[in-house]
Amino acid sequence: MAEIDRITRLLEKTFDQQPWYGSSIMEILKTVNPQTVNQRLADTHSIAELVEHMISWRTFATRRLLGDAAFQVSDAINFPISQNWDDTIKRLQQSQEDLVIAVKQFPEERLSELVPSNQFRYTYYTLLHGIIQHDVYHLGQIALLKKVIESNPK
Repeated sequence: MAEIDRITRLLEKTFDQQPWYGSSIMEILKTVNPQTVNQRLADTHSIAELVEHMISWRTFATRRLLGDAAFQVSDAINFPISQNWDDTIKRLQQSQEDLVIAVKQFPEERLSELVPSNQFRYTYYTLLHGIIQHDVYHLGQIALLKKVIESNPK
């Protein structure tokens, strides 16, 4: 199996299939009470903000794969407040579709090339594994927030 195919499988498994670590992104998000998505614990981000943040960085990865070296995740789009939970989920699903398409179209021989960046040096291979790790990291935060918020209703 080609490396691009393995990366695509990891993206798909962590998003809405059965990852080895437990529940997928969509499996957890489907159980979140929409009434709680904008609640915070102390100085944490809300569940909705974390999902919006994931969308922003997935978009960053997709744009880089497609050759857009200028796109940046600005402060305004890094942790925006979700205005509509259903729309946020739809945009997350669209970000998955866009990212998977971009990965499948990306030439495998370019995985070791450096991604255009003003600040850091990393390869496309690192970018793709990094976005998966980023999603899983924030999924853990979401799962913990969900558990605490929903077990202590206001």
